[in-house]
Amino acid sequence: MNPNRRAFTLVELLVAVALAVLLVSVMAVLFFRTTSTVMAGEARILISQDGRNALDRIALDLENAVPTASQSQRFHASDGPGDAGLPDGSEARDALAMVCLTTVPDCAGGRTTTQAVVEYFLADDSDAELAIVGGVASGVRSGRPLKALKRRVWRTGTAGSLGAVKGVLPMDASAATLAGLVLVDESVMHQFVMSMNLEVFEAGAWRELHDAGSAMVAALPIGDVAGDPGMPRKVRLTLRVVEGAGENCERLFQRECWIPAE
Repeated sequence: MNPNRRAFTLVELLVAVALAVLLVSVMAVLFFRTTSTVMAGEARILISQDGRNALDRIALDLENAVPTASQSQRFHASDGPGDAGLPDGSEARDALAMVCLTTVPDCAGGRTTTQAVVEYFLADDSDAELAIVGGVASGVRSGRPLKALKRRVWRTGTAGSLGAVKGVLPMDASAATLAGLVLVDESVMHQFVMSMNLEVFEAGAWRELHDAGSAMVAALPIGDVAGDPGMPRKVRLTLRVVEGAGENCERLFQRECWIPAE
């Protein structure tokens, strides 16, 4: 062994360990921040896609709605609880139902086109990640009450079965089944919705569902009795959602949907 070779002192070892810990800490912070940024970006992209897809699906059903004059339409909208004084209907839980042509699962494992009642409404979020309060999912994340936007498709049995499309939406499943409607499809369109607000275009202006001066809204469900007004030419849907990763970004989606003339 070379007697002139000098070993590290304790102070040098401590300085080296401290520098290594500092370097690892800096790298860990940079990695965490980069990962968080990527996750937030991906979540925002998914939220945007889900929001646009949901509005596109609603618009497609409205475009395929059957005419009021066919005696088979039951266009209905329900003004859910919310603060009517806010311009965007924050925390509103409006709902929509219509009779339209849509595709449903068939008995052979494929899909077929048929006339059906389609509902859109906000339901309590049953995500397993949510906190459980009293055995029920709380539906609250980051202090925000979140709902799931659902779409239900009911096959119409007889003309009398359309009488189930009345009152507050969504329809009571037992009453709808008893009336002759058959649930053939149910899906979640978006899982992080704070509010959904619906307006109808009438007499050159947008009308809220709680607008007492609206002849169209007063007749809901349209097609229920003789002399009902025609379908609205346009409806405007507004969704307020929150991104699902860090839940620190709210987004507002709005779509004006045209309904073809009868």
